[in-house]
Amino acid sequence: MPWRDLTSQPLVRDLLKRSLANDRLHHAWIFAGEESETEPVALGFAQALNCEREDGDFCGICAACADIAAGRHPDVHALKAASRSRQILIPQIRELERGLYLKASRARVKVAILHTADRMNESAQNAFLKTLEEPPPRTLFFLLTEEPHQLRETVLSRCLRVPFRPGTRRAKSERESQIEVWLEELIAKKTEAPAPFRAFGFASRFLGMLKALREEKQAAFAVDFDAAAKESLEPAQRKEIEEQLDAQAQAEYLRERARLLRRIQQWLHARGAPISSLRRVDDLARLLAGNVNEPLALEVAFLQIAQAGVETRAAEKA
Repeated sequence: MPWRDLTSQPLVRDLLKRSLANDRLHHAWIFAGEESETEPVALGFAQALNCEREDGDFCGICAACADIAAGRHPDVHALKAASRSRQILIPQIRELERGLYLKASRARVKVAILHTADRMNESAQNAFLKTLEEPPPRTLFFLLTEEPHQLRETVLSRCLRVPFRPGTRRAKSERESQIEVWLEELIAKKTEAPAPFRAFGFASRFLGMLKALREEKQAAFAVDFDAAAKESLEPAQRKEIEEQLDAQAQAEYLRERARLLRRIQQWLHARGAPISSLRRVDDLARLLAGNVNEPLALEVAFLQIAQAGVETRAAEKA
């Protein structure tokens, strides 16, 4: 599958093609977007770097391209979160480093693809930072993430960030469909309900959704704990595992909450909402990433969004 077939992200595709053609390749890239969009591009880039045709494109059928697509190329490494912890741990980073510092077996350029890179825990990010500072020769890193703000600033500053537009292949969830109904009410053009009333209603319903989401994540991790034969554990071990699972459930909840906020922003953008409303969602995401009052932050943000809609309509009438 050559570059021309990567049609869902034309701007990203053209950027990478130019970088490759001009031999101006940054050693570390952050692909910020849905993995269904970022992974094919990362694999395509790895193929273009190592295709046997050596013309800056990739044929998709030579041995190098086929092995990269199948995940069996010895010099193209994929790193994913550990199944139980749902985190990328420091031993995984160490193992990746060992493979990358070996002499390439076949590739012209070695490649490391970190899936859901935001799931690197603190220790793993610290270890990976050292690799970014002193990268192995002729090696490129692709960090795939929907949550780049979860990465440390020191990691972000050493990578070239490439934003991906939302894909069209992913079906909307029931929650997303419900949020869209509420958003229609929040910025409705024909309504006599005052902005504070609409904002409070949206925030209250969204908070109820988030509460159910948190409970859902906690229940899912509780099942994992039952499967771990908790009755056979000592009290201290049981408490330690419970704390770990609580932390993991909270991390999953925060990721899903951030994803829902991105969907809200995308919906507002598609409806032609003013830039100030899109920025309010960005500000809200940053606030919620810290230690703030969640209900109050939501009410204030959505009041500003509702008022921005009112001001825009007033300007249009004038």
